[in-house]
Amino acid sequence: MMKITGGKYARMNISSVPDKRTRYTPAIVREALFNMVNVEGMDILELFGGSGIVSAEALSRSAESVTIVEISKSSCDTIRKNLSRFEGRIKILNIDFRIALRRLARQKFDLIFADPPFGTGLLIEAFNEIDKHTDILNKDGIIVIESFEKELPPDHGRSIYLINRKTYGDVILNFYEKQVETTDSDQ
Repeated sequence: MMKITGGKYARMNISSVPDKRTRYTPAIVREALFNMVNVEGMDILELFGGSGIVSAEALSRSAESVTIVEISKSSCDTIRKNLSRFEGRIKILNIDFRIALRRLARQKFDLIFADPPFGTGLLIEAFNEIDKHTDILNKDGIIVIESFEKELPPDHGRSIYLINRKTYGDVILNFYEKQVETTDSDQ
């Protein structure tokens, strides 16, 4: 069991996924994330949802909506159970994150949070896929990719660039923004 760290559902229990391979964003990291990013009224996309704890934290802090992408059916069942008590628009997609990013092309998000499994090679792949699909990010949107000290995502891609990196023990939050497109009249 985990507990929501803040907001209107603070201290509410969230069930973990019955799979020992699932790693959870620690409470101190979740709390730090939401102290840095005010999600009130935001539309959020969470990739690699696990138990849905990050989206639960966002809903507790008055996010407008959450879309959670998770490939594991048992994880999606846990997410549904965990978020059934929350208010807000909730969408759970039981598909691969690459497919989800293509399918969500017409939607816009204020925050994309990705927590790919550590040490699997999915970190770089997730970074590259998000970089390709920045059209789903609102103009002032932010991307947060969780990683660990032995595996960091690049500082920049084709469309996104690193604006901050915060370390909490062996967990690192990497903050990105979309590059502003310039026109000839901007020069």
